[in-house]
Amino acid sequence: MIRSVTPGDLWALRRKPRNQVVLYSDELLAQAHRPAWFALRCLIQGNGRDRATLIAQERGVSAVAQALGRGGRPEQDIVYLGTSGVRAARLPSDYDVWFRLLEQLCINAGHNYVQRLYAAAPSQHTEVREIFRQLGFQAYTHKTIMHLSGPDWDQRTTLAQMRMQSRRDYWAIHKLYGAVTPHLVQHAEVRNARHWSIPMPQQLGAQRRVAWVLGPDDDLLAYLRLTSGISGHVFSLLIRPDAREQVVEVLRFGLAQLSDTRPIYLVLREYQEELLAPCQALGFQPIGEQALLVKSTVVAVRRPLLAPSFEPGLEPRITAPQISTAREDR
Repeated sequence: MIRSVTPGDLWALRRKPRNQVVLYSDELLAQAHRPAWFALRCLIQGNGRDRATLIAQERGVSAVAQALGRGGRPEQDIVYLGTSGVRAARLPSDYDVWFRLLEQLCINAGHNYVQRLYAAAPSQHTEVREIFRQLGFQAYTHKTIMHLSGPDWDQRTTLAQMRMQSRRDYWAIHKLYGAVTPHLVQHAEVRNARHWSIPMPQQLGAQRRVAWVLGPDDDLLAYLRLTSGISGHVFSLLIRPDAREQVVEVLRFGLAQLSDTRPIYLVLREYQEELLAPCQALGFQPIGEQALLVKSTVVAVRRPLLAPSFEPGLEPRITAPQISTAREDR
């Protein structure tokens, strides 16, 4: 039976699951996902577009699937799959239960007017990726997660002359994104200039975001974004091909803004592979790979339309004036 989360599920969600998969986004790398706390927020604010938790229970086995909305957009990220309870041979496997949960999650998303569902599936979990494939998810790119764990072999102290992002930079950043990102990725992510705005934290302890840009206002060379949370700092960047030799200086500038010992991560897409070597020289080491998946819950509909010039009765009618003449027999 698949249902929404109830107060009785919170205690079970606090226990260590028998099997779980966390689909790490940049936000989850910065702030660890807590299934019980997430479910509590779903109870208070409701399962819907902003967040959702579904529970499946069968003969003592409980499974959960959770999705987080992207604020202000008709999109959700699937962030967590977990199973608790004793495994029995006669019961469906964890992956079978997760399939049914995700299928219902997609249906609920459509009812809540969510147009796109995203998932960052770990590359080593082939069974999980197969579940998403059977549900209609498609991979649009891959990303590598790197952790700052080594020394700076470059041993230089040069920093890029970056400045804090401002409102006037939104369109320039979006233009840079369009110049360095493949069209397939752009089509899957459906970003606009507003995506690059930096939201203010809505609550105490929330994630902090900040970004910097390099270059003239209308022709940026690089963009560096930092997401910080209680679990660490996460960098992501855009850089033009003719400015790739400055990637170390750009990252070193970002590292210079940090003053604590929390873990530091860097996320690179597969079309940024040429940046791996200089980033490794700076001390970043790959720790995982993910396939970025997307599923659209809407389809294009063609409707026949009649051109106004061909529709009957819409052309203006001009009445010719009638001229009366005197009759000759009068």
